[in-house]
Amino acid sequence: MNIDTQSVDQTVSAMAEVLSEYLHPEEVRLLKRQWQQYSTVSVKMMQQCILDATRRYPELQDHKSKIRKGFWATLQVDGQQTVESDSHNGHNETINAPVPISEPVLAFYTVIEALRSQLTAADSRSFFHSMHQTVSQERTFKGHHININQFLEGNRPPVPDNEHLLNNLMQLAYVCLCDITGPVEADEILFQAAQTAKQSYPKAVVEKLF
Repeated sequence: MNIDTQSVDQTVSAMAEVLSEYLHPEEVRLLKRQWQQYSTVSVKMMQQCILDATRRYPELQDHKSKIRKGFWATLQVDGQQTVESDSHNGHNETINAPVPISEPVLAFYTVIEALRSQLTAADSRSFFHSMHQTVSQERTFKGHHININQFLEGNRPPVPDNEHLLNNLMQLAYVCLCDITGPVEADEILFQAAQTAKQSYPKAVVEKLF
């Protein structure tokens, strides 16, 4: 079975089995329901599912390596996106396809999500719609498809792994936030979001975003 023929339901069910060793059945069901929103099985989908699980249940961090291997094993894909077997890879079990998400990008996601958590539902919609429009019109991001509105759905849209562009995104976020809440409250919201990110990532990494 390859990545083109494997259904989302099949893959999600297999991943749920992996998590059943670590989580309560109801917790597994919640994640399973969330993952069934995907339309196709892909490497990007798998990466996002791993992030979903470990972000929602931090206790899984200690088992992240085993969970990741279990998830990738469910893909059963050929070509480049295969889990290397012991016979091909010796003692070093690695996966060819996925590229780890960098700390600056993860810190950016954390800041934006922490920012969103401080806004009302209405303000959150206004903020992300405004930021999406601004980013799509900004020449700096020409050639990059950044769907900011995905944050409203609890997803993490792909963003450039570039400190300068991430800093520009944060500047635009601040401008849009000021329009929604006013500069004083915007400063406080961003400060709190930065403090949240610093609990998980190096201070220097977070500060380069601002």
